[in-house]
Amino acid sequence: MNDLTIARAIHIVSVVIWMGGVTFVTLVLIPTLRRSSFRVDQLAIFNAIENRFANIARVMVLLAGISGFYMIYKLNAWNRFTEIQYFWMHAMVFVWALFCLALFIVEPFFLKNHGKLVKDGHNITNLQKTQIVHAIILLLSLVTIIASVLGAHGFFY
Repeated sequence: MNDLTIARAIHIVSVVIWMGGVTFVTLVLIPTLRRSSFRVDQLAIFNAIENRFANIARVMVLLAGISGFYMIYKLNAWNRFTEIQYFWMHAMVFVWALFCLALFIVEPFFLKNHGKLVKDGHNITNLQKTQIVHAIILLLSLVTIIASVLGAHGFFY
């Protein structure tokens, strides 16, 4: 069982770092930039900070996924995905897949033309949209974390 304990520790630490970053970006960075004297360079500052965190988030999302699937494999818990009381496992996989899609496909291939947006003066509008998207994914993630902790401790069965 040592390997499961290590996998669980890796899983929890990676989720803490990943979600901590999402929380920081959503609740601290974006609101600070939107309400500050950085009006001219809002999007450029946001991109510089978020791009640095995106690399950390990619590693953490991969570690969370690998450790999560490893635990399912070692516990032979695949059948839990067919039982409604383990809905929280579906939620974890959904949030993980959502972030994989965002971090590995959407951001690198579709959202990397921020330089043009900054030059065109779309800072405020784009930061408003970015804040809304981040708030939605943060809320979804936090609800999933709460349900997962409760579920892992037998609350739903």
